[in-house]
Amino acid sequence: MRLYPLVVLGCYVLFAVLYLVRLTGRSDMNPFVMDFLPSWSAATLALHGHAADAYNVHALSLIEIAAQPRFATANGILPWLYPPNTLLLVLPLALLPYTAAAVLWLGGAYVLFVRMIRTIVAERQAMLPALFFPGAIFVVSVGQNGLLTAALAGYGLIALRRHPVVAGVCLGLLCMKPQLALLFPLALLCSRSWRALAALVLTAASTLALALLVFGTGTLSAFLHNTGIATHSIESAHATLARVPTIFALATLLHAPAWLAYAGQGACALAAAAAVGYAWGRECSYSLRAATLICASLLVSPYLYDYDLAWYGVLIAWYCRHALNEGWGRGEREWLVVLWVAPLSGMLIIACGPFQFMPLISLATLWMLLRRIARERRAAPVLRRSGE
Repeated sequence: MRLYPLVVLGCYVLFAVLYLVRLTGRSDMNPFVMDFLPSWSAATLALHGHAADAYNVHALSLIEIAAQPRFATANGILPWLYPPNTLLLVLPLALLPYTAAAVLWLGGAYVLFVRMIRTIVAERQAMLPALFFPGAIFVVSVGQNGLLTAALAGYGLIALRRHPVVAGVCLGLLCMKPQLALLFPLALLCSRSWRALAALVLTAASTLALALLVFGTGTLSAFLHNTGIATHSIESAHATLARVPTIFALATLLHAPAWLAYAGQGACALAAAAAVGYAWGRECSYSLRAATLICASLLVSPYLYDYDLAWYGVLIAWYCRHALNEGWGRGEREWLVVLWVAPLSGMLIIACGPFQFMPLISLATLWMLLRRIARERRAAPVLRRSGE
């Protein structure tokens, strides 16, 4: 647990040096944290009273190129695809220059993520794997928000048992990325966590209402229109499907028709929802419940990217917390090592295939969790009888 993270850190440093060497004198290479451009640019437009233009690809691109001139030579576009309440969340970033805003946003999310992991797993040995988790470093390098969403999900689950209202607020803010938040209300409903569920709904509704009051109702219709961009990019395979860890991408890469790919994704989503109902509907270890919810949330939407696999870090932490107390099963530690390195698979392995195996890893992990829950529930009556 000390050696492997340090080796990975050495790889990060080597990659950064090679990138900087190649970057010298070239204008056709994408800058680091490029995916942060839409967030800062959308915030800039909103701050100057043009919030609806954040959903206008042409207007947004002008701000992006002004902030990062290298982007003008890059292929493709970077649209703003988030709901208006997310625009309200990123608005303060426009008060800072681009570089300072990127450091604050990404660095702050990284610190929150590491502290959240350390709260779940209090062992000192967990620090290095959390600090140098490939999924975390990958998110920072591309400039995405996967660490922030993972931290919100993690802190929400940490607070749920003792501070349900705080948990509901965290999970309500998670609606900044709605496709990742779909199963959380189901889990709260199954566990009868009424205060947390009410706080979640109230937080999501109030932040959206406030955003529409500040930015105008046109931003909501513009957001709904822009969701078609994401859908079209996946359906037409314009998106890099090697970086989309979903059953839909797996089926599409195997040349299945769109209807069959969507049917497979729908079946996967139903299985994930059933798993959450099974874990949260009856008594079992809270750590296993939390890990199941995190894992299942990555199996619902066809619109998911490899930077969202930073959630694997939260999953690993909850599973470790349970296993450190109750013992490890055969192969479980080795499987968590696979999950630890898995977020890099889209760029390093699948792109050379291509065969999108990441949803299969998530499904296998979900099955492992459900088996452990079933084993725990079978053992509970035996332990109670022996105690009598």
